[in-house]
Amino acid sequence: MRASLDTNVLIHVYRAGLEDILFDFFADGVFIYEQIRKIELEHHGQDILDKVDADIESGKIEVYTNETLKQQAVLRIFETNVNENKLLYGSGDLG
Repeated sequence: MRASLDTNVLIHVYRAGLEDILFDFFADGVFIYEQIRKIELEHHGQDILDKVDADIESGKIEVYTNETLKQQAVLRIFETNVNENKLLYGSGDLG
């Protein structure tokens, strides 16, 4: 299985020291959107950045960019879902 993780999941799992569960359970890949790494974790997860960055560098986590999403033809679906579901996000969830 594969998983795309949000900021809160990453923060809670890494703070609990349980990140290996992600890689064991989602053996086909763990993905995060670039905004989560560049913005969300910078604001809300400074304490886990070194660990997350190490897992990105080792290939355990793949960072999806807008270009990656375009290549996979899912950027439009992603943007539409975000816009249609804005009420579900807190003020800090969108950057």
